[in-house]
Amino acid sequence: MSERRDEEDAEDIRRVLAGDQAAFAGLVRRHARRVHDLARRMLRDRQEAEDIAQQAFLNAYRALGRFDLARPFRHWLLRITSNLCRNRLAARKVRRKELAARGSDEILPMLPANPGPAPAGEGAPDVGAALAALPERYRLTVILRYQHECTLGEISEITGTPVATVKTHLHRGRAALRDLLAPRETPEAPGGTEEQT
Repeated sequence: MSERRDEEDAEDIRRVLAGDQAAFAGLVRRHARRVHDLARRMLRDRQEAEDIAQQAFLNAYRALGRFDLARPFRHWLLRITSNLCRNRLAARKVRRKELAARGSDEILPMLPANPGPAPAGEGAPDVGAALAALPERYRLTVILRYQHECTLGEISEITGTPVATVKTHLHRGRAALRDLLAPRETPEAPGGTEEQT
């Protein structure tokens, strides 16, 4: 399936470069869901994800002449998307710091920098909230690995980090998820539940 998609992508890119702008729609159709999903999971905001997805495709279209047809288009597009998400997250941090420095009472229309997982109903772990609570570098790696089913090499290519760093981020991300999803133990009352003999 992946090879077929890569061939279809390469054919559409050749057509676009030859002047058939409508051929870009095939690329959008095949990759829009993945691009939007990555942006939504990274930014934790559906509207911002839509903006980033549109910008990612626009950037890809503008730079299509520099794309190497020997490489998978999907990796290149996800790298564009992840870079745009990183830029948006960095801009959020700067905005928060500026507002904090001014002592502004303005309400920010954004999520906290690192929200903890929200409690899920009936004690069930909320994986989405735990994923959202991960630091950005771990969250990106975990999303690419488990939700986009990328190999370590593909993640390395998309994120621009060495495979060894990808492995480290994946290991730390899984450990953090394990901690976030572990059932919380409640302290026992004095006298405990130990059996009396």
